[in-house]
Amino acid sequence: MKANIGIPRYESGAALVTALVLLTVVTLLAITSMSTNTLEEKMASNSQEVNRAFQTAETGLAKILVDDSAFNTTNSVDDGGTPFDPTDDVYDYTFTDSNVGDYTAETIYTAQYRQKTIPKRGTGWDTSMAFYHFDLAARGITMTGVTAEHHAGAYQVGKK
Repeated sequence: MKANIGIPRYESGAALVTALVLLTVVTLLAITSMSTNTLEEKMASNSQEVNRAFQTAETGLAKILVDDSAFNTTNSVDDGGTPFDPTDDVYDYTFTDSNVGDYTAETIYTAQYRQKTIPKRGTGWDTSMAFYHFDLAARGITMTGVTAEHHAGAYQVGKK
């Protein structure tokens, strides 16, 4: 005597087809997720390099303020009528520092003397004093070549 186990004689294969379709969908989702993660990692790296260049340029501006040679009235610039255009500016004072912070980056900073202003009478300032105006610029360059530039103005008060 033969026992009937209950296995149907003709299977249509619907479970196999459904499993293959679901496996294909999951595989496509995994590949898309991996490529998205790679792109996000590249974007985070680029953002970090831009921030490093920005911080390096900020460090350059901070270094100008403590540099005794930067605020000298002999540091003049011939800007050809276009200030802050590096293609025609001739700086008399430039300094480069190639190791800023915990990473290797370069900061180049410049200070240019622009003009002397004597305070007007009645303003409360001693007329024997003068304001010496300077243009400050700093450029930060990272190892990967990302750059950032900052410009600022400063003045010092001194004898006429």
